[in-house]
Amino acid sequence: MKNDEVIKKLRDFISLRNKISLTLSIIILALYYAFIVGVGSFPEILGYRLGPSAITLGIIVGVLIIIISVIATGIYTFFANVYFDKAQQEALRELENSGLLEDFKEGKITYHKGE
Repeated sequence: MKNDEVIKKLRDFISLRNKISLTLSIIILALYYAFIVGVGSFPEILGYRLGPSAITLGIIVGVLIIIISVIATGIYTFFANVYFDKAQQEALRELENSGLLEDFKEGKITYHKGE
């Protein structure tokens, strides 16, 4: 495999990993900020009591956000264990086989495009 192909494969892997983690992070941040804005803007809605108990709609929404955060963490962990770890090992092995690993470690080659 040519050096350019090895570097492109590494860049593609890093790009995919970053896109997935960034997407999941943005989803969670959007949910948290929407909840905080909702608390500040519509306290009467989130303060609505569900039946005769002390549980409010805001508590339910807060618990759902926590559950969604745990699920997002599980999704990333699944991708990391099933795909990312194997792809990273393969990319490092190809870098080592092509003799580019030392250049990569020393900063002579970066994974950013255009450098």
